Amino acid sequence: MQQHLLIFTRFPLPGKTKTRLIPALGAVGAAKLQRQLTEHLVDVVQRLQRLNPAIAVTLMFTGGSEGQMRQWLGTELAYAQQHPGDLGERLQTACESAFKAGSEQVVMVGIDCPFITEALLHNTFNALSHYDVVIGPAWDGGYYLLGLNRPTPLYFHNIDWGTDQVYRQTLAKVHLNGDRHFSLPPLPDIDRPPDLAHLSPQFSHWL
Repeated sequence: MQQHLLIFTRFPLPGKTKTRLIPALGAVGAAKLQRQLTEHLVDVVQRLQRLNPAIAVTLMFTGGSEGQMRQWLGTELAYAQQHPGDLGERLQTACESAFKAGSEQVVMVGIDCPFITEALLHNTFNALSHYDVVIGPAWDGGYYLLGLNRPTPLYFHNIDWGTDQVYRQTLAKVHLNGDRHFSLPPLPDIDRPPDLAHLSPQFSHWL
């Protein structure tokens, strides 16, 4: 439990997930993409665990029951309901719970970036041995990954979640706190209709 990866996702109910993509894909198509993005990241993480079985993984979910999640993604994974509140409150609560359970390194990722690889996650945990914070900037101004080696509530408060200021504001808090950070390569999230172009050609079969 020293290294803990938290994956944030949503049960793929049409009309309740990837809503910003509904104008381009329809409610069913947007939910299908949510399903594919989640399943892809789970595959990546399971390959990572074969390389490093010591990494604990928890699926932080919302929008469905644990039974639905287990029926969808299997019984070998650990599942936990996301805490109510905005994204910052959900991230902070999950992070603090993981540290309280004995984790020494906690990495949080969403499923919106299909370009996360097992090598990138492996490098993230390695970097946390030398840096206080690891952050993966997204092209849209947010971030696709945040790794910490201690709970730091400062990083989850007074952030304009869902805007292009998230990465900049978080990095400013890292500097304010005097923490050393390591930045991963910038990668695209798939959140809005123009982002769908990033799926071609590697993931174009999803559409």
